[in-house]
Amino acid sequence: MAFLKPCLECGELTRLGSRCERHQAIVDDKVKARKAQRTLYDSDYKKQARLIKQFATHCWLCNEPFTDRSQIQADHVLAGVKGSVLMPAHARCNASRGNKPIINP
Repeated sequence: MAFLKPCLECGELTRLGSRCERHQAIVDDKVKARKAQRTLYDSDYKKQARLIKQFATHCWLCNEPFTDRSQIQADHVLAGVKGSVLMPAHARCNASRGNKPIINP
């Protein structure tokens, strides 16, 4: 016979483990999303990124030339979409864009 324990999130008593059914489902969804994100950077991405970093001259986001080769990153044109075209970007430009789509005025 398993003892009832309080959910870590809401305190509801449960036999499931550390969380009630509702909160465990939320945690499971977050884990699933993290795993899906990891597959975005597979070996094909790494090969393409290496080529982009090797031959890049300008950032596709700000159109400024690269002065520090270590700051070049391969950026997905469609942020967060596996298989999206990769373009060279400054690390700062890529970070400031995040997962936001590009909007042309």
